[in-house]
Amino acid sequence: MKVFQIKHLLLISFFIFLGSCNIPKHLAPLNNGKETLFSVINFSPVFKGDFNSFLFKTSLTYGTKFEFGGMLMLKQISLDNYRVIFMTKFGMTMFDFEFGSKGFIVHKAFEQLNKKIFLKILKQDIGMLLSQSIEDDKVLVYEKNDGQNNKKVLKFKMNKKTHYFVQEKRNRISEIHRGRAVSLKLSGYFGNIPSFIDIQHHKVPLRMKLTLMKH
Repeated sequence: MKVFQIKHLLLISFFIFLGSCNIPKHLAPLNNGKETLFSVINFSPVFKGDFNSFLFKTSLTYGTKFEFGGMLMLKQISLDNYRVIFMTKFGMTMFDFEFGSKGFIVHKAFEQLNKKIFLKILKQDIGMLLSQSIEDDKVLVYEKNDGQNNKKVLKFKMNKKTHYFVQEKRNRISEIHRGRAVSLKLSGYFGNIPSFIDIQHHKVPLRMKLTLMKH
């Protein structure tokens, strides 16, 4: 009986360990989450509902392989449709993507980026920022107190991957994480729009930095 109990406890511990490996280290542990329905009360995507266009000074780097600098325009065309265009300061279009009801459309991509792996990564990263492809109608909400601010951590799935959205005052999103693989940090809010967005991968040397210029 004791042997069975020990094996049972070890099995439970193993699954808890697997689950905790997916949580960003600085957010762990996440305990006593409450399941609730998605609503504007508990979740406010950054770029949604204003039908505006936004211009960001942008840098995109991949280790020592390449570094591109320029301007990124993000425009909401309709409720769930967005156009995202990144151009260098010389006017060369690095990529031109559309996100919406017809899925992900690549209108144009520079040769170095026009590869399946890069397109997939950029699609996922920008999709996280736009809160695209949320699969659940429910969300787990955790209360976090870091000693300075009370935060809420929302856990749900997008594109079959577990995501964590960290919200602070007025439901402003300060962090977005896809497990421990990718993190987005949003800061310097001007109204409801962040002035700085830092998208960083932790398993590949890819990083995108955006600074708000105009909205």
